[in-house]
Amino acid sequence: MKGRVLVVEDNASFARPLHATLIVAGYDVVMAESAEAAERVLGRQAVDVVLSDVDLPGMDGVTLAGRHPQTPFVLMTGSLPERRAGATAHPPCLTKPLDLPRLFALLREAIAASGATPEVAVHHHSP
Repeated sequence: MKGRVLVVEDNASFARPLHATLIVAGYDVVMAESAEAAERVLGRQAVDVVLSDVDLPGMDGVTLAGRHPQTPFVLMTGSLPERRAGATAHPPCLTKPLDLPRLFALLREAIAASGATPEVAVHHHSP
């Protein structure tokens, strides 16, 4: 397992293939359909990174990220191109459709920054 990702996405037609893509890539994935549901997940289990849509019903992804400053976030949006990902954007924001190599790079960076140890590193033995 490369890490536990909480995906917060209210559009099922986007969430389903994203979930499948992350599973195939080796991530443990937890899904939430709203920021409020994500907060319930965060209250009961640890995640390495949150991948959240910006445009959610009720609380938006930016507000959710601000309420959990100790948790790494990667945001996604289909309607705010001015928040495009940049090296200095915190949290980083990807535009939809997602650039998968960039997504995986951001997830790796966020998990590394969180101090989580991917399973592959646990099984690596130095000579």
